[in-house]
Amino acid sequence: ANEIIKNAQIKSKELVKAAAKKAEDQYEDIINKAQMEAKKIMEDSMDQAEKEAEPILKEGEKSLESIKNISKDKFEKATNIVIERIVKVNGNS
Repeated sequence: ANEIIKNAQIKSKELVKAAAKKAEDQYEDIINKAQMEAKKIMEDSMDQAEKEAEPILKEGEKSLESIKNISKDKFEKATNIVIERIVKVNGNS
């Protein structure tokens, strides 16, 4: 009878150990799947954000070019005005 009890205790310890190992493996598997899913969601979100930002960036670049062109025109006009004044001042002397 003692032999049967001893074998049952050994068997129960083995079962508990196997169950703990299985639970740990399942836990790690769940964590890995969750991390992979989170990474995929992050990548998808970044892709979507880049797609949404692209037209905004293009519009910003167009606005920047417009501002640069306006600034060049104003610079040229201001330069011409200064040159005209210098010429008029020297011409009247």
